[in-house]
Amino acid sequence: MLKYKILLVLLFAFGTALFAQKLTISGKIDKELKVDSFLFRYATNFVDQENLYGKGEEVMVKVKHGRFQIDLDSLPAKFYAFIRLPKNYSKDISDDYRLIGNSGNFLMLKADNPMEMQLSQHGLSFSGGQKSSLDCQLELLRLKKKLSDRLISLKNSFGSFDEKTTEKQINDYLSAYKSMNLNACLEAEKLVASYAQLLDTMTANTHYYDFIGRTKWDEINLINRLVDFSPDNVRSYVARYYNKYYTDELSYGDPKRYLGASNEYPKFLAYKAFADLSKSMAPLGRRIKPNLGLADLLISERYKGNLYDQVAFSSLLARGTKEYLDDMYLTSLMGNMKNEDFRQYVSDLRKKRTTRAKSFQFKLEDENGKMVTNVDLKGKVVLLDFWFTGCRGCLALHKNMTPVKEYFKGNPNFKYVSISIDKTREKWLNSLQRGEYTHETDVKLWTVGQGDKHPIIRYYEIGSYPTMILISKHDEVVAMNPPNPYTEKNKNTLINMIAEELKQ
Repeated sequence: MLKYKILLVLLFAFGTALFAQKLTISGKIDKELKVDSFLFRYATNFVDQENLYGKGEEVMVKVKHGRFQIDLDSLPAKFYAFIRLPKNYSKDISDDYRLIGNSGNFLMLKADNPMEMQLSQHGLSFSGGQKSSLDCQLELLRLKKKLSDRLISLKNSFGSFDEKTTEKQINDYLSAYKSMNLNACLEAEKLVASYAQLLDTMTANTHYYDFIGRTKWDEINLINRLVDFSPDNVRSYVARYYNKYYTDELSYGDPKRYLGASNEYPKFLAYKAFADLSKSMAPLGRRIKPNLGLADLLISERYKGNLYDQVAFSSLLARGTKEYLDDMYLTSLMGNMKNEDFRQYVSDLRKKRTTRAKSFQFKLEDENGKMVTNVDLKGKVVLLDFWFTGCRGCLALHKNMTPVKEYFKGNPNFKYVSISIDKTREKWLNSLQRGEYTHETDVKLWTVGQGDKHPIIRYYEIGSYPTMILISKHDEVVAMNPPNPYTEKNKNTLINMIAEELKQ
């Protein structure tokens, strides 16, 4: 019976290809809003669902005579989607326009249940079989907007924090901030409860925990920003407050009441695990970034069964594109997880990243218009660097890589290959001329305007930038995200990794 319940939770949460379904979304947009097209993005699997803003399927929807229709197929039973409407700063339109169309807020939809939406200057409304679910979500988004406005007013009342800021000021600010978030979550609980006769238990629970997840994630994120970008005194005060009032805190959003179908709640729990570990070291004057293996130990202590699977998987998807994944961590993850879809994903990832799998066979254009392939780099140790113009981390990596490139200068068997995902050739070439992201000795390539949709980006599942990949002389993946040489230790580790490959 327990296995049957878990299966139902997983099918509701993620769906599978075996249950591929269709959905028609039709609607009306008042002509006064002057919308002739808009972007509709949606997730069809649990990986895209985790990072819908960077992944997922896209549809450019045409609006003709104020009406539109979106026909989707190959859908899971439940999925998330968001709409991006043209910017409209008119004071005459309702907040609903920006809540749905400009804020990146997404909605949970169900397949095989046609729906219609009507957007006017006065607001947004829904009809069809999903009306109650969508009405509930829209009210929660309005509540989140009110909370955001209150938090902005709160911050303005305290002003900026600097070297003269006292611990009492920080404690007062964070206490008020925490209280406002708590009150909003209590309001959300009452709001969802008011739909009890209109929604099934699983849907209501999902909407509530999606709200909790988003709100709590934002709350932890503000604290992380204060710690990362504030003077030492403020950083110390914030860390002390966090360790006293947030570590192991579960004042709302009790995991025991969670039924397992939210997209946002596991993300928050994973994010908080990293925050708890990093803040625990802050009073000692150390700024650390816990690795995935350490975070997974904490996650496995706190959560069991399906919830562990979801939180651990969220942790992997959120951080796995940013840091080096060692075989021990991935093997441990496969051993701990029970969800077969997750286990298969981790297994495939392990084959790509840690077992010297064949690298992706690319064909990319250089600055002279010549096509460069793996064959041109045969017999070389290659370090791929994926970047885009405007990426601050990419600028920093370029500077940090200088001593590494200098160390291997003149070695014909090592190549540093810079791959830009800029959307236009002009932007890419301008960046090359400025030399902010590349060195004259780099092999400079471009994804020919496909950006993050290029097959090489999809194959390696790159979700953050910069990303480095070390390739052996035999065209095999040695490491995804080898150490970024921003410290002396990392610099030496990266040099040693490259040197070892050159000896092979």
